[in-house]
Amino acid sequence: MAVTIKDVAKETNLAISTISKYMNGGNVRPENQKLIEEAIRKLGYRPNDNARGLRNSKTYTIGVLIDSLGSQYFAKVTQMIEKILKKEGYSVLVCCHKDNVTAAKKAIEFLASKQVDGIIIEPVASEEDYTAPIHFNKIPVVAIDRALSYVHCDRVMSNSTFGAYQATEYLIQNNHKRIGIISGTSKKNLGLLAAKERLRGYLRAMEDYELPILDEYIMQGDFKFESGYQCMQKLWKMKKRPSAVFVSNYNMCLGAMTAVHNMKISIPEELSLITFDDLEFSVISNPKLTAIRQPMEKIAEKAVELVLKRIDGDYGEYPQNIKLPTELVIRDSVVKV
Repeated sequence: MAVTIKDVAKETNLAISTISKYMNGGNVRPENQKLIEEAIRKLGYRPNDNARGLRNSKTYTIGVLIDSLGSQYFAKVTQMIEKILKKEGYSVLVCCHKDNVTAAKKAIEFLASKQVDGIIIEPVASEEDYTAPIHFNKIPVVAIDRALSYVHCDRVMSNSTFGAYQATEYLIQNNHKRIGIISGTSKKNLGLLAAKERLRGYLRAMEDYELPILDEYIMQGDFKFESGYQCMQKLWKMKKRPSAVFVSNYNMCLGAMTAVHNMKISIPEELSLITFDDLEFSVISNPKLTAIRQPMEKIAEKAVELVLKRIDGDYGEYPQNIKLPTELVIRDSVVKV
């Protein structure tokens, strides 16, 4: 016999109206929300479309949920998504979660309450489930950059392993053998998949070219400015410094370059440097930075294409896990030794 909303109400000791309110994106007390989610998982409850009064009309609104508009990369991707959707006749609701599960849960509840037709999300770096309203409201969702736990959905991202390999290989081709990396794999970073993939690309290139991998040259940052600053300081204070450094994230690169300036390190004469993410600073920096460019426009285009496809009920080749190639942009921050 199918599990009903009455069974969920009985399991939680809550009113049916409270269960219904939550499933339709309404606000309920946090303690009740927890009870409902636990009961639904335990009982295996799946909402019935007719019982939920599933709407047949579109709102022509897409929710976009990202970490922060303060991130240049995701701010640009969001702008591109909005531009593409506008041409398709859709408006966009943008929410930010600041990499916080509670904030992400509230944002998804808000988007569900606004009856968005679909959601494009940069997931929180957490294994905790905050996606219940997506399940209950059967909202098509596409993840960008990170994998979305607990939701079977499409994912679009750049090929971070390939990009990191490109960066490291370019340094090797310029005769560098002592190559450091400022990685994003600190425990503070909650094990972001992109950070692990970039470290993997660095390690693979070093192994392929039979170069020694020194633990002291692998700095564990957290994709934030301060960690980039501190990691660069540590690398430069070593007795046997690296001749080149790959900084695997834009924010850490800003920190690393600030440390370079404060310690009066000459780039590239004393230290060659390459960064992941080709954003404004790479061009205005002195010298201009060699960088790995992510295909932001293609990521935006593919994410929109997939979410609109799912909204229209087309679930052919589902789910898709799309990794787009990066591009090495050569400028002035790497010298041959």
